[in-house]
Amino acid sequence: MTEQAASGATAASGGEPHDEPLCAQARDLAAAPGGATAAGIEDRIVLLRRALASGEPSAPAMLAVAHLDRGERREAVDLLTPVVMGRRESEHAGLLGETFAAIGDHESAEAAFLVGLDGGDAAATNDYGVFLRGRGRTQEALYVLDRAVRLGDELAALNLVALHLEELDDPVTATDLAEELLDDTRPATLLALADCRLAAGRVDEAADLYRRAAEGGAPCGHIYYGWFLRDRRDDHRGAEEQLRRAHEVGEPGAAFHLGRFLFDVGRADEAAPYVEEAARRGDPDAVALLETQYRGLVDEYDD
Repeated sequence: MTEQAASGATAASGGEPHDEPLCAQARDLAAAPGGATAAGIEDRIVLLRRALASGEPSAPAMLAVAHLDRGERREAVDLLTPVVMGRRESEHAGLLGETFAAIGDHESAEAAFLVGLDGGDAAATNDYGVFLRGRGRTQEALYVLDRAVRLGDELAALNLVALHLEELDDPVTATDLAEELLDDTRPATLLALADCRLAAGRVDEAADLYRRAAEGGAPCGHIYYGWFLRDRRDDHRGAEEQLRRAHEVGEPGAAFHLGRFLFDVGRADEAAPYVEEAARRGDPDAVALLETQYRGLVDEYDD
């Protein structure tokens, strides 16, 4: 799952507020009501430029995320490239790799991901495995995702099981792996087993696992549970509640999933701002939806 929001949150989390007063103010702005509006993002960018000039260590990644929040991927690349490729700081490698991938520079994306892999960064290693899967390099993806699991990335187990279940069409191995990795303290592993149970037709067991994953705070738990409720229970009201909750808590990719749901049920006007938000963050499915259904809105995201 190539979720740029997850990488961005990780990259922007470094530094203590008392050591970085301007970055601390920017975090407060982002969390405040209106922080995701155009005006809120602009205020954050102004503040983070001052933080960058003051040498606060978290400023480059946080400023890159702010630029990504308004679709300015090349500005984010310019900020992060010296940090990752120059100083070899692996904690921001996943965000840079995701951003390069979003603008179609796959060679640079791989170089960035490798900095994270070499530095033992769990999130970047997981992101690299997902990137490799998307490029059709399945055997390499298996190795990298297995390494991400051992490093402790939250989503790696889910992605590794999905690779066996979907790409390799091997439900036996996928299920064995999901059962082996199952850990209630890592709720994304519940999602992995839920997918296997669903594939085996054990719908009630899957329902319980999806619910527990969402309640336990799995990184994409509300998203998975929402689509399950729609597709397997025909519970559109429950599905919308879950997808809105996913967006509220900042699950990776939640903006697109909520927008897609609203669009599918005929509420295109309500869907538009969520689809636009996802497009700004580089979600290719969101960009494609804008191109086909919201003519005139896509050019600003096509950089």
